[in-house]
Amino acid sequence: MTQVTYEIPDMPDLYKPYRDEMYKNIIGRSWLMKDLREHCGNRSVDWIKTKILYNPKYSREIGTMERDGQIHESTGAGNAWSFKATAMAQFIENHYEEIFGGK
Repeated sequence: MTQVTYEIPDMPDLYKPYRDEMYKNIIGRSWLMKDLREHCGNRSVDWIKTKILYNPKYSREIGTMERDGQIHESTGAGNAWSFKATAMAQFIENHYEEIFGGK
C-alpha cells in the first residue's frame, strides 16, 4: 500500500487575505452602533450589549478599551456609542467562539 501525505496549511493562513483586506477598509475609521451591528451579522443592539459590551466576562477588557478611547458611550442625544473600528474588530476576532458560539 502506498502512503500519501498532504500538507494542510494552518487555518489562520487561509483567512489572512480576507482579514488583511478587511483591516485595510477599517483602519482609521470609527464605527457607530449600526456599523458594529452590521459587523456582527445584524444582531440587535440588545444582543451586542448583552453578549459584548455589558458581559461581565469582558468587563476588564471593555473597560480598558473605554479608558484608552477605543470605545465611547455618549450620555447625550444622538448616537450613543462609537468604537475604534480596528480595536473592536480585533476584540471580536479574539473572542469569536465565545461570542457567537454560545459558550
